[in-house]
Amino acid sequence: MDGKKTNKKDTNVILYPGLVKRLIEKGMDALKAKDATAAYNHFLTAEQYEPDHPQVRFGKVLSLVELGRLEEAVTHTSALLNEGIGEYYDNLQVHISLLVQLGHYQEVVDMLEAVLSENNVPAQFAESFYQLLHFSRQMIDDSVLLANIDDETMNDSQEDEQSVIQEISNDLKSGSIEIQWKALQVLKDRPYNDALEVLVTYIEDSQKDWLLRSFALEILHTKNYHAEVYIKKSTKEQKVIPSQLKAVNEQPFAVEVKEALQNSLEHKDPLLKEMAEQIGGLHLFAWYPFIPTPENASLWAAVYHLLASERLGLDESISEIADLYSTDDEALEKRAREVAKLEEKVFEAYTHFMQ
Repeated sequence: MDGKKTNKKDTNVILYPGLVKRLIEKGMDALKAKDATAAYNHFLTAEQYEPDHPQVRFGKVLSLVELGRLEEAVTHTSALLNEGIGEYYDNLQVHISLLVQLGHYQEVVDMLEAVLSENNVPAQFAESFYQLLHFSRQMIDDSVLLANIDDETMNDSQEDEQSVIQEISNDLKSGSIEIQWKALQVLKDRPYNDALEVLVTYIEDSQKDWLLRSFALEILHTKNYHAEVYIKKSTKEQKVIPSQLKAVNEQPFAVEVKEALQNSLEHKDPLLKEMAEQIGGLHLFAWYPFIPTPENASLWAAVYHLLASERLGLDESISEIADLYSTDDEALEKRAREVAKLEEKVFEAYTHFMQ
């Protein structure tokens, strides 16, 4: 012995056996008790003794998430991945989920495309990653599409209005979803009142894409169109006056669904809530101006919860979710499959041209 006191920074020797383990346990207990500040402090103390301990580092991430400090949390998950600390795919899943919650969809797409291209992702993670990739592609800002609009179309204010309207009409008859989408964007952003009848014709064509017809109807609403428009989706049909419609997120049914999701998930899992709301928003918008059958907000909230849970790779059973929303297991599973089938039909084209 050289007579010097043992220095933790020099020797990495823990003076009290089991101290880090105990701090980890206290940190996890604090998280379960919803005391994120105490949990963070426990993990921070443990980090002074074992800065590279996987559970300590991961516990810090969980604490930061609970504290709402998501930007900090994602820097830590990035560090875990780069330094190879802990289970790679577990860390990757948390990292991707945080990026989704922060709205960094392009970063999610870039990362998951690279990971999935290697074709060696464990089965228990692969489906969740593919779902998150699909979701992120859908959520990429529409500006990605708008940036590709032809300069000639963008400068159409200098052209003859009638020729522009004729061009738009032709584009809406195109077999390309992307061309139709761009034409609708032009009508949305331009004061072409003479083109509103073109939108009516488009909406009344039941063979056109559900989402784009909903978007066209929303354009008529914003332009205060007062005449009747006939619309049919599946077995539902009616005449509506666009100026009198509520926006889809303002409809009482949509508000009720959102409240059910918030009551169940806002404090339990904000990321799950956000994804469920996004899935629900797209589904309800596809049905707009109708409401999917049955008109049971709790059931549909459960459906969106189930689908979001599956896409995040969470271990929640149909029965657990059904009980949470006081609904029936069989009805929940049936409606969830219906939404997935509609997504496949309606959203496939979007995924294709957003790649």
